[in-house]
Amino acid sequence: MENRCISRTDILQSTLFHIQVKQCQYIDDFPEVVTTIIDSAVGKRKLKGYETVKRRLYRIRTNFFKINQIKKKDFFEGLYERLQNKTR
Repeated sequence: MENRCISRTDILQSTLFHIQVKQCQYIDDFPEVVTTIIDSAVGKRKLKGYETVKRRLYRIRTNFFKINQIKKKDFFEGLYERLQNKTR
């Protein structure tokens, strides 16, 4: 089995926590989709760079940002930073 720096469960929990910290309401399966995309960027020993998954994250079809009046850039960069800190 591959030794990963962060598990899918950790990514999902961090995503949900980040949504809560930003005081956002989440809809549909937004946290799960974000988790799937970021999980694909997890290597054996570290989380790949944000630029690797940025385009895929921005392509998520959701009303999350419109409903919560938050910028994609701020949300995703903050979440990625949270996850990188968790892997250190």
